[in-house]
Amino acid sequence: MIGITGTIGAGKSLVGRILRDRKIRVIDADVAVHHLYRDDKNLRAAIAKEFGEDMLTEKGVSRTRMANLVFSDSTARKRLESLVYPALTQYLLRANPAFVEAALFENVPELVAELDEIWVVSAARDVRKNRLIENRGFSEDDAERRIELQAAKEREDEWIRLFPGKKIRFIDNSGDEAQLQNAIKNIL
Repeated sequence: MIGITGTIGAGKSLVGRILRDRKIRVIDADVAVHHLYRDDKNLRAAIAKEFGEDMLTEKGVSRTRMANLVFSDSTARKRLESLVYPALTQYLLRANPAFVEAALFENVPELVAELDEIWVVSAARDVRKNRLIENRGFSEDDAERRIELQAAKEREDEWIRLFPGKKIRFIDNSGDEAQLQNAIKNIL
């Protein structure tokens, strides 16, 4: 299993889509968590026990209520992660995709241990800023703030520090989609 990660606006999702277009199985970790919230009775029960029954809905877990809590309380976020990440890791091990796409692998060491290698998608800061503004509707200030929060990850040595001993491939996505497709083809 290979991990796909990178900074905001670098193109992780585009790499995933290109791989899917090549009929390669890719699971987006965020989507997998949403499925777990809906389908994993044990996880839902653990969340209800930890945070209260009002965190549950007929369709699983209230992502809005949960987000409001964890983004305002780092202790609550860590408690949620301690419940979700083991369930996510087990889900991915059972599903056994060729690739898994996630923004924050470094928070899930049990999953990182299962990865054969990690692809880090990067792009120049101005390219990422423009993508966030044009494709996601961010204001210029919001785009700059989000990018600045991940400034350390603009350096390859930071990724090597985050994932010691892991094979890491760096994929530059500062160009157009054709260039990215060619870079992926050369790796595969």
